[in-house]
Amino acid sequence: MTELTPEDIAAARAEGEGEVVALLLLAAGLPVNVPKQRVSKPAVPSDNVHISHPGAWPTGTSRPAPVPAPPGPQIEAALADYRRWLVADRPHASTNCPCPGCTPEGSR
Repeated sequence: MTELTPEDIAAARAEGEGEVVALLLLAAGLPVNVPKQRVSKPAVPSDNVHISHPGAWPTGTSRPAPVPAPPGPQIEAALADYRRWLVADRPHASTNCPCPGCTPEGSR
């Protein structure tokens, strides 16, 4: 490339300012050092907004699933057992419940 025509310059201007500079450098026989394009990391929007609330579930977790209702025969058996206990004038139960709400030493 030795000569520039007005059409070449007009086409370079249509491409952008950097193209005119590159065209002139090539016409002068100089190397064109094209700067590397900056690659910006796309900002990934987070769906996880953390607002601390005392006593709230930690961020990213959820409450446990609800306990399913017991089947009908199990409910009837428990009611029958309770009624027998009431009719027998509430005798001392010999069961050992591990629940800390039932027995103070149940959590041991």
